[in-house]
Amino acid sequence: MIKTHAQATEKYQFLGIVDKPKAGVTYKVRNLETGELEVLRTLPGAVRKDSETRERFLREIRIHARLSHPNVVAFHDAWELDGELVMTSEFVEGVSLASQCAAGPLPVTDAVREICAVLSGLEEAHELGIVHRGITADHVTVTASGEVKLGGFGLAKPACDVQLTQTGAILGDPAYVSPEQVSGESAADIRSDLYSVGVLLYLALTGTVPFRGANEFDVLAAHLGSVPAPPSSINPAVAAELDAVVVTALAKRPAQRYANARQFRTALASAVSVQTPRNQEAQLPSPAAPRSRVALWCGGALLLVIVWLVIHFLGVHA
Repeated sequence: MIKTHAQATEKYQFLGIVDKPKAGVTYKVRNLETGELEVLRTLPGAVRKDSETRERFLREIRIHARLSHPNVVAFHDAWELDGELVMTSEFVEGVSLASQCAAGPLPVTDAVREICAVLSGLEEAHELGIVHRGITADHVTVTASGEVKLGGFGLAKPACDVQLTQTGAILGDPAYVSPEQVSGESAADIRSDLYSVGVLLYLALTGTVPFRGANEFDVLAAHLGSVPAPPSSINPAVAAELDAVVVTALAKRPAQRYANARQFRTALASAVSVQTPRNQEAQLPSPAAPRSRVALWCGGALLLVIVWLVIHFLGVHA
């Protein structure tokens, strides 16, 4: 779809710049036809001369347009405007998972709920043959009503396109990349995404990423050879079952991780439903229990009074 500059100006009210990445600009706009807020991203003509950058932008458009899920930022439109490639998507008002965890770990139930939502959206992408490759806490937004949205599909690729993964070229945030993305031994597939979600889960449970270092090289090396401390050693509210889920998600070898997002999500939900004594919530008595005991005692006392009255009545008439 191609629009002229005048048509774009008539349709959108530009409200400000959201971000200035290396290629292009991201704006917050209002769609004057619908009244809805949207995000408008541009790829300037000068940058379009870089064939790799252009192809990545076009690939993101093609991939994002295929996705439709409540936990994925919605794609709206794409066109060419005065020599620039433009795409619009849903504007999500909220805070990023990174901002949430800046002050420390989330409550365990909130952490699990948000990561399960990410996995739900990712499951849809994987079923369509899409590998995200760029999952970070900054790409997860939580709205005031608790909705969770996964965005940042700029590095996404079809799972079958191994040509888009180059040995020696590390894409994405070093804190979240999988060991195979670091080593280049194998192409990044859906299990690489699940590793990155494992990093998200660790962050949500502890307030910190599993691997840190003085520089990017140290962090990348840790993904290859270091074992992170169990989340429960940082946050005592984390159950042993959740530790086990994290260990599987962050396994060095892809074959040792969860096979897919649904399996990961199921294991995570089960870990919360089967709590150990370490989780205080599991030790709280049911609110209905004290009332039940009181009712039982009252019923017993009433029965004794009735029995006494019957015996007394029979004794008097005897």
